[in-house]
Amino acid sequence: MKTILILLLLQISVFTFGQTTKIAENLYSYTKPIQSADQHCTPEIKFDPLIHENIAGPYDGGNLQFIWPFTQAIDDGIVLVNYVDNRSGTGIKDYNDDNWAYDGHNGTDFSLHDFRNMDRFYAVKAAASGTVVQTVMNNYDRNTGWTDVDPANKILIRHDDGSYAYYYHLMKRSVTVKLGEYVTQGRIIGYVGSSGVSSDAHLHFEPGHFVNGNWTKRDPWSGIYNQLPSLWDDQLPYLGFRDFVLHDMGVYTAGLVGGSFNNNMSPYLKERIISPNTISGYESKIGFWMLIQGNYSTKQIKLEMRNSNGTLIDDVSYTNYNQFQYGWQWWTPDFNPGISVTGNWYFRVLYDNVEKGRYFFNVQLLTSNRPRLYPAAGKCFRRSVFLQRDTLRVRPVRTNMQYELVGAPPNVSITNDSIVNIGTLDQIFRVREFKVIASMGGSASLRDTMIYKLIDTTKNHSIGNGIVSLELKSYLEGRYNGINMQGDSITVLLRNALSPYVIIDQATVYSLPNGSSIANFHDANSGIYNYLVVKHRSSIETWSKTAMQFPNGFPLKYDFTDANTKAYGNNLKLKGGEYCIYSGDVNQDGVVDVIDVASVDNDLSFFIQGYVVTDLDGDDFVDSADLAIVENNANNFVVRMRP
Repeated sequence: MKTILILLLLQISVFTFGQTTKIAENLYSYTKPIQSADQHCTPEIKFDPLIHENIAGPYDGGNLQFIWPFTQAIDDGIVLVNYVDNRSGTGIKDYNDDNWAYDGHNGTDFSLHDFRNMDRFYAVKAAASGTVVQTVMNNYDRNTGWTDVDPANKILIRHDDGSYAYYYHLMKRSVTVKLGEYVTQGRIIGYVGSSGVSSDAHLHFEPGHFVNGNWTKRDPWSGIYNQLPSLWDDQLPYLGFRDFVLHDMGVYTAGLVGGSFNNNMSPYLKERIISPNTISGYESKIGFWMLIQGNYSTKQIKLEMRNSNGTLIDDVSYTNYNQFQYGWQWWTPDFNPGISVTGNWYFRVLYDNVEKGRYFFNVQLLTSNRPRLYPAAGKCFRRSVFLQRDTLRVRPVRTNMQYELVGAPPNVSITNDSIVNIGTLDQIFRVREFKVIASMGGSASLRDTMIYKLIDTTKNHSIGNGIVSLELKSYLEGRYNGINMQGDSITVLLRNALSPYVIIDQATVYSLPNGSSIANFHDANSGIYNYLVVKHRSSIETWSKTAMQFPNGFPLKYDFTDANTKAYGNNLKLKGGEYCIYSGDVNQDGVVDVIDVASVDNDLSFFIQGYVVTDLDGDDFVDSADLAIVENNANNFVVRMRP
């Protein structure tokens, strides 16, 4: 047994990789590299008039209340790594007048322990209700640095008060909501990943608003330095003052870290080292790692290794003089006790002579390792018309692996022993999960689990959103080329089913190139029959064939493009195999006539360009193609048809 007193202030050597520090013989630490003010984990937010709206006048967000955006509580797999930096210029000031952030950080960072936890799908919830106005979902999600990376997978939600919240760094293909959809507070919207500029699996949560086209971040935490009202419905105590928090720990042998204890540990720790099933008493060394947070303190950290009888075999003591917002420490003591004392040995962690945790490991004659699925043990697949495949791989390579489907739908199978085949998704709700158990010869202990999420946004959530929503498909004749449409804003109105057909509610939405849009109506009630009316700045106002009833809490789907009978009076034009809303009503008087023709002809003669109502095909030029559309519809006496 030996005891070593180490002060981290007296660092013996620094490795060249990352932020790994050799504290003393067999004792090391790794912290996330310090980000500078020009190394943001999110890009500069720029105003886009297609999806963003400004707020006029002073705004403090005091009427907005966020809930915790996870199912898990803080310290239950969730580590709060960075608050918002509220200080302009250089230097750091979090909301509590401290430095639990990095210079220039505009959001709150919640990290997972490692990528293995990420593979277990930590759900992200909408902290407040609102409309989804932007999604990115197809980028790589296991980044460990800040350079040469694809953009982050993200979701942007516009709240009912006009403010926004960004949810960054999500897992690839994990977004469970769609553009235009109204999501209620607490709805699962995606899963934590490490996409974009990201060193670890984490969620960057950034609320704010636009004023005159400029993004203004809004720190949701209220305290000494940020005295605006808290946006949390139940704000957590400040976490930056804690001396020592033990989040996770485990043991390993050299074989699990590339064959040498001198290898760079960062990649193995970030993926999480799976502890051996058994460890041989003849291993010359053994490793113990722990994930911690803490601050400068004169109090002592002590690590002990004890055998199955509780006898102290080795220990090390040291004092932490650094701030650990998120980092690992590991100890690699000499081992080789033989097999005179087998069974459950353990490592013990003490802080200021108070035990913080124990980790048990089984010492036997031989070391045996569990199979590990790699490079990931959790993936998302989205709805596709094609057969999708995934090949299961394990380390170390085994010849007697068995794979078992658990909870899989009928369209999923395993072929060639290790290829997962996913057919056309046929599920009741939007998200479905199944697993594959990979075991050595069917062993109950030598196994690993792959988790799959199947996401089909054409299906409803298992619980409705509580408001009247319309999932609409419509093409605008002039802007549709037979394949796709030049997207544009449309206004959808709900009108009472009886004369005088009073407007019940309306929503202006963006119609995508595939013709789809989602309109949310906060002032309408489900179960009531209403006509659907589509208006566009240069098209004929078009009504649904009949009044439609909205289901309780779930979207109504309506498609104007598959039959002319979907519109009142069959008032649609067939173009490229799809039915379209007539274009050409430039002055919005309900008829395409000589006045509209004159407007287009006049702008054509002056070579008018840009986003103007007379540009019917959306190419930003008023030209002969636009004139042909309006003349044709005027000659055919195209008019608004309504009850």
